Amino acid sequence: MLMVSCQKEANQPEEVEETLQGEVLTDADRVGLVWSDEFDASSLNTQYWAYDLGDGTAEGIPGWGNNEAQFYTNKSKNSYLKNGFLYIDAYKESIGGKDYSSARIKTQSKFNFTYGKVKIRAKLPKSVGTWPAFWLMGESISEVGWPRCGEIDILEQNGQEKSKILGTVHWQNEADNTYASYSRSYSTGGLTDDFKVYTLEWTPSSIKLFVESTQFYEMTLTETMPFDQPFFLLINLALGGTLGGNIDDGFYTDSLIVDYIRVYQN
Repeated sequence: MLMVSCQKEANQPEEVEETLQGEVLTDADRVGLVWSDEFDASSLNTQYWAYDLGDGTAEGIPGWGNNEAQFYTNKSKNSYLKNGFLYIDAYKESIGGKDYSSARIKTQSKFNFTYGKVKIRAKLPKSVGTWPAFWLMGESISEVGWPRCGEIDILEQNGQEKSKILGTVHWQNEADNTYASYSRSYSTGGLTDDFKVYTLEWTPSSIKLFVESTQFYEMTLTETMPFDQPFFLLINLALGGTLGGNIDDGFYTDSLIVDYIRVYQN
């Protein structure tokens, strides 16, 4: 008889089944709702979402322009739906010349909008070196490039200080043709243990960002900025790089878990 021993990799943690409680879309939640994904299907809705793949080299920005350490895939191990939640899982593994795999999804050419409110309920990863983000990019990026298209980072989690989040807006200053940005950080507990709602309020005059009911960011918009154009949504989990920093030597896997993303207007 052939005896086979199954052994976990050295850094692989024991799997613990999580019981998560999602929030149901109520009649009150539907008021003003123009688009949402509750992630209640069995697989990602390809009418809404597409994948960015690789390490950015094909786009001319190796490391996705930020010295990131991951290789993005469309494999089910890196992004999947389960019990009404979207999971984006990063793993330590050799792939595409990188040491880590993960996923980045976007609504480019499938759904975009100008102005409104975006609400995202999510739980962020615990591992040092992970860098999750919810953000918007100008649909004009393929014509005018970045940062002239504009970018709105609703939330990025600091890779070294897991209780710290950032909101940032990027654009091109047309007056002197230089890159411009405005960023603010906010520290709070429970980001990796509990689900929290992250909100963008985007009007012709301002961009405001909130975690739960606390506003931590506001920027006044002017007519010279590109924030009067259609933008699309992105969700990703990066590792390392300019905001992720050093990745824990013991890292094997961690998850960004999203309950829903909802877009409101009027």
